[in-house]
Amino acid sequence: MTSLIKIGRLSASLLFANLFISTGAAAPLLVDSFESGDLSATNADGFQWSSTNRTGVVTEDTLVYNKGPTNEVPSYNPDWTPKHGEHSLRFEYPPGKAWSEQRFKLGGAYRDIWFQYWVRVPVNYFHGQESPTNNKFFSLWMDGYSSKGEGPSIAWEFWGDQDGSSRIAFHYSAGGYTIMGTHQQMKPFISVPRDRGRWMEVTLHVKAASSSSANDGIIEFWRRWEDQSPSDRQLLHRTTNADIAAPPGGPNGWAAGYLMGWANAEYSEQTDWLIDYLTISTESLIGTQGIAPSDAAPEPPNLILK
Repeated sequence: MTSLIKIGRLSASLLFANLFISTGAAAPLLVDSFESGDLSATNADGFQWSSTNRTGVVTEDTLVYNKGPTNEVPSYNPDWTPKHGEHSLRFEYPPGKAWSEQRFKLGGAYRDIWFQYWVRVPVNYFHGQESPTNNKFFSLWMDGYSSKGEGPSIAWEFWGDQDGSSRIAFHYSAGGYTIMGTHQQMKPFISVPRDRGRWMEVTLHVKAASSSSANDGIIEFWRRWEDQSPSDRQLLHRTTNADIAAPPGGPNGWAAGYLMGWANAEYSEQTDWLIDYLTISTESLIGTQGIAPSDAAPEPPNLILK
């Protein structure tokens, strides 16, 4: 039996609540559409956003949360139209500034984890005016990023072409500096100028290997554009033999990560990425319908409790 509690105002605790799906499917660990305008809350599972690094929650034309609540209108004319509702998470790359990322802690260790969210390609996107090299897109780890932990870490990075377009690949470490091969399964990702200003939905799935002697870890990545239906999700990356077992001393699964990150190909002009409607789950998100292009702003929110 479930009870429905209507909340009269947006609050951080609401957006970080653990949702219950009445169909009987497992509840997502997190659904955050950033409508709270706040990154400071922790949900019931212990998920939390880390400090901001050139990131913040924005409306269509105003920064409303950075290191805390704020109300800042930029000196330039922004194009921050969200995918859903009235807010999104903005990643700012000023000219010549290489770093903008939003770290998070899952609040637990999960051997099998799914992420799904919307990303908007900047309206003026060009991959590296000077050096068409790699930029970070998404990273995930167990006990430490890259060489900082004994357990595995995974990173998706996108690489530039001479025309300003991008390709995307992934690489992973079994622990420490042990990088397993080069960047794998390089695929076309963003086409310039066609994809400027377009929203894409990405779905990432990572499952730890069953043991240190079993190379059966799974890494998968899907993408669809906003004018495509959920059934049109394209599988860009898949491996089912990854050496990504949990470290002997724990944690026994994926525990933390970050969105976007370092841009080795620095942008020559102000470039803003937007992310919206993030879902994290221990169950498959490929069968979900996601957020449609025509979805209107949400009604006053409801919190469904077990």
